[in-house]
Amino acid sequence: MKTSVIIALLASAAFVLAVWAVGQSGAAPTPAPSSKSAAAAKPSPTTRPAKSVQKVIFAVAFDNATGQDQYDPAGAGIGDLIAVMLAQQDGIRVVERQRLDALTAEQARSLRGLTGEKYAVAAGKLFHADTVVTGSLYLVQGKLTVTAKAMDIATERVAGAAQLATRPEYLVEDALQLSRNLAKQMSMPLPAIDPAKIDKMPIASLHFGQALSSYYSGNLNAAIMGFMRTLDLNPDFSETLFWSGLCYSRLNEPEHAAIDLADFLKREPNSIHAEFAKKLLADAREKEKNSTVERLTPADLMPKTQPAATQPAASTSGQPQ
Repeated sequence: MKTSVIIALLASAAFVLAVWAVGQSGAAPTPAPSSKSAAAAKPSPTTRPAKSVQKVIFAVAFDNATGQDQYDPAGAGIGDLIAVMLAQQDGIRVVERQRLDALTAEQARSLRGLTGEKYAVAAGKLFHADTVVTGSLYLVQGKLTVTAKAMDIATERVAGAAQLATRPEYLVEDALQLSRNLAKQMSMPLPAIDPAKIDKMPIASLHFGQALSSYYSGNLNAAIMGFMRTLDLNPDFSETLFWSGLCYSRLNEPEHAAIDLADFLKREPNSIHAEFAKKLLADAREKEKNSTVERLTPADLMPKTQPAATQPAASTSGQPQ
């Protein structure tokens, strides 16, 4: 009887000591991982971590406050170019301006009546962007001046601002300078960007801006090639059809102008360029009617076939008649 009591007391003491030891260690020990699980947890040397998106940026067309319609395309292009340049920084994703065309009727109504920064912020919210790039074009002492702002959408505060005097044919170079200034103020400095490599970037907005630069410099053929490249990269970038049609019109190529302008109006009947496009299209079709150049039809392009040779009828004498 005494022995059993002693054994019971010792067992109780051992249990108390075990509980005390666990409390002192703070947690139960975990078993060491097996070799298989350790190998699975170890990252492969060829695996690269995915880029984490830190900011989503949306750029609107800059306001043309010059009072001259000729600068409308510069306002459209400069915002796109700045956004593209900012996207060269890791962690930044850009929402292209052309997505405005895909808004629902209700979303589009929510933007009506808004202008300037109010419009930019409201549009950015629709695309769940963190930052919106907006700006204006002015004429200061006869020189074209661009002001650009990066606004934090949540607080509607200016996160960065930049300004420079420029010429429309230098859109790409000046967009890079503005982008560097804005990125630095947002504490997200851009990496080195080689301007020579910009042409190879498969970004529709970038080629659109370059095409506009060519348009302003008077190199209309290069502009047309740039607009074609833009549409090739993004078939929904309908705005390029207006500008290519305008280039063809100025090159006195009414047939090509009519094709692009008609396609543009079919896609974008309510565009801000629609009225001007209708006038250009009417002029192009009138020139087509009065043209003396002989036009080829699809039938003209078909290969000519020679009629099969017929054998002369034979006379009763067996000699050809």
